[in-house]
Amino acid sequence: MDEFEKIYREYFTDVYRYMIVLAGNAELAEEITAETFFRALRSMDSFRSQSSLRVWLCQIAKNIYYDEKRKQRHIAQVDEDDLYRIRDSRPDGEAMTLLRDETRRMLEEAEKLREPYRTVLLMKLIGEKGYPQIAAYYRKTPNWAYVTYHRARKMIQEAMKDYEE
Repeated sequence: MDEFEKIYREYFTDVYRYMIVLAGNAELAEEITAETFFRALRSMDSFRSQSSLRVWLCQIAKNIYYDEKRKQRHIAQVDEDDLYRIRDSRPDGEAMTLLRDETRRMLEEAEKLREPYRTVLLMKLIGEKGYPQIAAYYRKTPNWAYVTYHRARKMIQEAMKDYEE
């Protein structure tokens, strides 16, 4: 077991519980906890032993949480009247056809992904499974599931660019 996996196993519950208390939402806490360990992994070399690892991880989680809250507040500040003025120039039927075509293309691209990316993506999007459930299926960590899902999404986004061109 590598060093980071030891850290993950030791502190996951602490960070997750902290986020449950802060966010008051298990699903959000789960996503933020996964993102916390993902960011910690990328910036492990910037950790200075001035505080405990637990405090550092919880600080990362708290920052992610408040970033999410700021994004939500920014979205909520859009004037409702402005939303009613915005209209799609295409007829509703045409818009729905384009949406269906895009969804079909995305699913086709998802089917082309190699494993485990295809299954992780489909479990998350269609099966509506959380990262811990996906991780348990593969006997991996929730952070692994999070990273795998986001890599799969990036692959789909890249493949969809070909359709746009």
